Amino acid sequence: MSEGTKKRLLSKVAFYTFVIIMAFLVGIKIFDSFVIPKLVNRGDVVLVPEIRGLFVESAMSKCKNSGYKLKVTSREHSTRIPAGAIISQVPQPGEGLKERRTIRVTVSDGQKMVVVPDLEGQSLRQAWLTLEGVGIRRGKVSRVFFCYDSNNAVIGSSPCAGTEVPAQSQVDLLFSIYGIPKTFLMPDLVGMDMPFVKDRLERLGFKIGRIVNQRTEKNFPNTILAQSPVAGSFIKEGEAVEITVSTVE
Repeated sequence: MSEGTKKRLLSKVAFYTFVIIMAFLVGIKIFDSFVIPKLVNRGDVVLVPEIRGLFVESAMSKCKNSGYKLKVTSREHSTRIPAGAIISQVPQPGEGLKERRTIRVTVSDGQKMVVVPDLEGQSLRQAWLTLEGVGIRRGKVSRVFFCYDSNNAVIGSSPCAGTEVPAQSQVDLLFSIYGIPKTFLMPDLVGMDMPFVKDRLERLGFKIGRIVNQRTEKNFPNTILAQSPVAGSFIKEGEAVEITVSTVE
């Protein structure tokens, strides 16, 4: 084969190669721009923006900029999301949705608040049932003794009646008892678990006046190391107990 023939052949190969490459690139462009949208009908699809945690006005603005509408479909109380902010959305962020469609959201009404009821004159059982009925948890009970004729009843609460508090808050009661406080022999609490002892003492009508933390590596955390009054002494119902407990910090 002559030198001139070889050059003409290489020139044709190069030309056809160029034509094939260009046709391939044009085909990809046409496929992406026209064929795929026709096949899946997503020609005007836009990714759904993240609007959870935003306040409604800001979320509306963000949706409008993305070509969507926003509709509040429900409201819920939340301890984590402030009132007026969005808790959840449908569709989820990142999903494809056609423009001018609607994103449905649930908006927070904030933490649920309840009013402490008037418990004066009620028995302890009645008071607890009343508090539970409005969504308030039991707190501590402080007992006050009266020598003159008096009914055993609640005479006050903390927070006081009429106060608005978050649901599931704890309310303490002040309870009046007619008569003379009973006298008990102080048990030995050293070596016992502090949370368990605290709960038992408060249920029996005693107060934990002060808790002193003492660092030590010889005992488990919250182990009682000392007490006042000491074991074997007498203590009257309603009096305070001081306890020293172990800590590793």
